[in-house]
Amino acid sequence: MADYIIARRSELGKNVLEMPLILIVEAKQNDFIKGWGQCLAELVAAQKLNLDEKKTVYGVVTDAELWQFGKLEGKVFTKNKALVKIDDLSDVFGANHAIMKLAAG
Repeated sequence: MADYIIARRSELGKNVLEMPLILIVEAKQNDFIKGWGQCLAELVAAQKLNLDEKKTVYGVVTDAELWQFGKLEGKVFTKNKALVKIDDLSDVFGANHAIMKLAAG
């Protein structure tokens, strides 16, 4: 299960999630390969929950110090190879802001 899920606000109240758009997964023991495996499985599940497997969903894998971003568009997964360091806080916030804008589309 994702550590964090970013979704639209539901008309049914705060206890009901709308379409999941962005999933954030912890890279346990700094293992980004396993982190992306978990994240990708959850991105596929999010597409199914959204009832639209063509809808682009976004994923983030982080160990709190390093952040990596990706997306699942239909059946095509794309991962940004760059790792953003938490020391570059403006880059971390900028990347998160960018995927939030894309997800809100």
